Amino acid sequence: MRIGLIRHGETEWNRKALFQGMSDIPLNDTGYDQARRTAVLLDGQPWSALFCSPLTRTTQTATELGRITGLGEPTPLPDVVERSFGDLEGETVFLPDGTRRLADHPTVEPVAAVLARTYRALEHVTASCASDALIVTHGTVVRLLLNDLLTVASPAINNLALTVLETDPAARHGFRVRLANGYPVAAELTHSV
Repeated sequence: MRIGLIRHGETEWNRKALFQGMSDIPLNDTGYDQARRTAVLLDGQPWSALFCSPLTRTTQTATELGRITGLGEPTPLPDVVERSFGDLEGETVFLPDGTRRLADHPTVEPVAAVLARTYRALEHVTASCASDALIVTHGTVVRLLLNDLLTVASPAINNLALTVLETDPAARHGFRVRLANGYPVAAELTHSV
């Protein structure tokens, strides 16, 4: 079975490079356009189910994907909600000198907690779906998951980028990465059990 992870479309906070986290920011016009263009590419592919984080930006993206591909309304999957950035939400991602701000604030959700709930969601999807499924989620969720599954650091995750996992009992947590941010991944780059 394959699980496709798609980051939501662009929001104004993405455009301004602000930490979104659990803040419920909707798509902007570019985000809607990205979702529609991506749906056309996914149409006719063998995806059989559609899930999404319950935040507005992911629900809006998934609704467009479901409408155009015929997958229908997405099923909410709370465990793939974005990482909480606590007091950093609404703050700039980049410092004045251009370097990326570290998300090491005490109010930020720990990486281990994000991974635990994300793996719980993946297990739910594999148990409840007979064939390939799509999940519309968030960049940090996908990036942290890839960092845990791969032997190399994850690339930045673009809006509407597709990452594909495949169930594999010989791989770490039972998932092999086939595509990361739209790029094919060599089998030897996925951690083994």
